[in-house]
Amino acid sequence: MKTIYHFPLVVSGITFAIPVVSQQQESKQPNIVIFMADDLGVWDIGPYGNRSVKTPNLDVFCSESILFHQAFSVAPTSGPARSALYTGKYPHKNGAHVNRMPVRDNVKSLVHYFNGEGYQVAIAGKLHVGPREVFPFDYILGSNRREPGTEGLKGMFTDLYLRPVDKWLRERDDDRPLILIVADHCTHMTWPLNPEYTRNGVEVPPFLVDTPATRKLLARYYTDITKMDANVGELMKILKKNRMDDNTIMMFTADQGPQLPFGKWTLYDYGVQVPFIVRWPNHITPGSHTDALVSHVDIIPTLLEIVGAEMPDDLDGRSFYQVLKSPDGPHRETVFAANNGDKFHDQSPTRMLRTSRYKYIVNLRPDAPSRKQPRAEWIEQAMTDLHAKMIVDRLNERPAEELYDIENDRYEMTNLAYSEQHRRILEKFRKEMEIIRSEQGDIGDRWEDDLKKLPTDNKPNPLVPYEF
Repeated sequence: MKTIYHFPLVVSGITFAIPVVSQQQESKQPNIVIFMADDLGVWDIGPYGNRSVKTPNLDVFCSESILFHQAFSVAPTSGPARSALYTGKYPHKNGAHVNRMPVRDNVKSLVHYFNGEGYQVAIAGKLHVGPREVFPFDYILGSNRREPGTEGLKGMFTDLYLRPVDKWLRERDDDRPLILIVADHCTHMTWPLNPEYTRNGVEVPPFLVDTPATRKLLARYYTDITKMDANVGELMKILKKNRMDDNTIMMFTADQGPQLPFGKWTLYDYGVQVPFIVRWPNHITPGSHTDALVSHVDIIPTLLEIVGAEMPDDLDGRSFYQVLKSPDGPHRETVFAANNGDKFHDQSPTRMLRTSRYKYIVNLRPDAPSRKQPRAEWIEQAMTDLHAKMIVDRLNERPAEELYDIENDRYEMTNLAYSEQHRRILEKFRKEMEIIRSEQGDIGDRWEDDLKKLPTDNKPNPLVPYEF
């Protein structure tokens, strides 16, 4: 089996940009630029209400864009999440349903779809997808580097370097419209060791235990968010410098949530709800918002509709083009996500369905041990603090089913799966889950059999930009 080598995670934000075009050029297809952050919590940036972290560039970008309040990744780990976004298919459909696993050889990606529409498709920064035959991006060499000042340190310190992107755009000799994906390594751990934020300058969400160590960790995480924000600002300047800001569609997103408890590796909203902000001058009302429910697999169909391409009939995504035009309109009734972990981390398979109000989670192996253990200081505090004990217990226990009323329980603290009052809702979710898993061939222990085929070497070269 082919394997995927990934680069250290640090932010995964996504931005689709369409190059700016003069009035005389309006008949030409737009360019598309996608900025993807790595492991970024939707509640951890200014546009989504966090007033402690500094994200000035995203704040400006948001004022010119439409912000999606209910956008979701299809997986809480990078490989499955990115593979789904780049193929428009759910992980079990494309084959990359376990982290570090490539998609099947016969799968098509956005490179094939948009090459067929006369586009050049390029990527800078992080990949974490494979095989190359399915993702034949034009790769901007030099856009990954070791983070300055971390030489000789252990940890994932790969850094997005945008100067080669500027040079590549400036020297590009290609008449085709462009899709450019810029995939940051922020805010994937390892976060900066010397935080710019103080322990008192962070917001501790109620599902984490408030300790000095938690606050120090959040301070480092916030520092990386601000660094990622600076990369967004630099990219915006590069696009403007290269005349790619007027007739450009730009999307900002992340692959999944942060590597914190109840975030990455889980199907709670902190793990799979993602920031999603779209700028499209003269087409989108600046500063608008939408509550439409959308999934990452919907991005390819949307862009295909925008450029007037024929829609493939085997995609799991559906276009939200009309939402861009009419933000008050609906899109999906439910979104789906799945997690099978990987060979080196949590291996307890879970599935999720979410509506605008409710979240349903199935834990297929509720007795399987989790490798995500509570922090030592959390366990100590739980001995005398009831709130801390509740959080530690949640990390240690995994019920077969979970049901949350998001409207009244935003942080998913109260499981209603065993409430008689919610039995009809639970039964409806059960039936829907059975249908969608059957459609994807998500049955039995196939995920576990595939997991055994992965290599045991967990030390890929993080600086090789295009290696599988």
